[in-house]
Amino acid sequence: MYHASIDYDIPIADYAPTFESLETRVAAAMAAIVDTDSLPDPSEITEFDKDNARSIFAGDKLASDEDLSSPQTVVYLQSLLNEYDKVVVKSAAQIRTYVTNKLIAETANPDPRIRMKSLELLGKISDVGLFTDKTEITMRHRPTEELEQLLRERLTRVIEGEVVPNTPSHLPEISVDDVDAK
Repeated sequence: MYHASIDYDIPIADYAPTFESLETRVAAAMAAIVDTDSLPDPSEITEFDKDNARSIFAGDKLASDEDLSSPQTVVYLQSLLNEYDKVVVKSAAQIRTYVTNKLIAETANPDPRIRMKSLELLGKISDVGLFTDKTEITMRHRPTEELEQLLRERLTRVIEGEVVPNTPSHLPEISVDDVDAK
């Protein structure tokens, strides 16, 4: 028989667990600060608030309700999150440029497979759009009267349709005379 052992040395968190992201919690705290018009002056943000916000941002510390109730910490944390978003966008543009430059350099490769693949990938860059599949859709606009007339014609054909017998095509048709003869 198996006996379960319970670990009692696991520390319990000092804060209520939340499933919201840090960005959501900081945005809510920032909205509360803006609503109460208690936005701190940048000179009021102390080094302690900055260090606290940096440790939360880096993931070294989880943001507690006490941390998010400090306007100075929230404002500095919000500025860190905004700057991080800008850095990501800037680095994405840098990566795009880097990859494009590397592909251009690979077009001079002596191996034709590598040369052709790099040219293909360069052509697929959205700015170039050389090897993209384009679908062209042509729409004919008709006047309302013409569409109404076409609809009336089709409805008339459906309503005045001819009656088709409901016999399967693979069975031979049997007439009444055949039944009487048997």
